[in-house]
Amino acid sequence: MQRILRKNIRLFSDFVRNRNPVNAELIGVAIKPDGYYLEKKKELFHNTLHIEHTNTTVTAKIINPHRQITVLKVSTQDWSLKKHLYKLNDTAAFVLLAKVLAERCLQAGVTELAPSSSIKFGSEFPKHSAFLETMTKNGVSMIEI
Repeated sequence: MQRILRKNIRLFSDFVRNRNPVNAELIGVAIKPDGYYLEKKKELFHNTLHIEHTNTTVTAKIINPHRQITVLKVSTQDWSLKKHLYKLNDTAAFVLLAKVLAERCLQAGVTELAPSSSIKFGSEFPKHSAFLETMTKNGVSMIEI
C-alpha cells in the first residue's frame, strides 16, 4: 500500500505545478522583507522598478529585492523596439519602453510596483515622469499595498 501511495504522490507532483509562485504577494498575505536593522534605507516592497539610462540606451527592470532576481527586463537595445525608434534615449523611447513593460507586467501577473530611488521625479526629469504616467495609463499601479 505504501509503495502505491508513494508512486501516486510522485505522479501527482509531476503533473501539478504552482503556476503562480507569487500568489501570496498578490493577495497581500506574504510578509514584505524588512532587511537588517543596520541598513540605512529599507525597501519594504515585493517588486521594485529600476530605470537605467546611458547616453545611448534605456533599460527598465523589475527586481524582487527579497529573492534578488530580475523579474522582467526591457531595453531599447532589443531589436523589436530599436527598429521603431529614431533615438534610443529620447522621450518617445521612454514612452514605448513603458508601454512594452506594462504589457509584459500584466501578462506576468505583476500589477503593482514600487519605483526605486533611481527614478527621479519633478520637472527636471520629464522623461521619467512620462515613463511613470504611461505605466499607470496602461494598468500598472505604482503603489504597493
